[in-house]
Amino acid sequence: MAQEAGRTLIDADTSIDGKISGKDATIAGKFKGEIALSGTLVLAQSANVDATVKAELVEVAGVFAGKISSRKVVVLETGKVTGTLDAGQLVVREGAVLNGPVAAGKSSGGAAPATPPPPAPAVKS
Repeated sequence: MAQEAGRTLIDADTSIDGKISGKDATIAGKFKGEIALSGTLVLAQSANVDATVKAELVEVAGVFAGKISSRKVVVLETGKVTGTLDAGQLVVREGAVLNGPVAAGKSSGGAAPATPPPPAPAVKS
């Protein structure tokens, strides 16, 4: 797996308990704890994660248990998600496994604002 500049990488031979915060991260190993990212979280096919996640985009190819709050969640063909999902947009590929409560769409919290912006004031001519 190639390492991108500015991306945190937990490789397949690593196991971590703790917290991750930052912009982007890829997990290929084991992780348990909390993840808060302003960008993208990628869980590789070899990943085994038990966490509470807040990120802009989450892509799951491995095993995930816990809670995800995100603007967009993609569960790939090899992905297995057990837990609570709160996403503005949800993509589940054929073959993926998804177990647990799901809130998806514009009314879900995700990383989107909870309330719409107020209407613009009327302009009188």
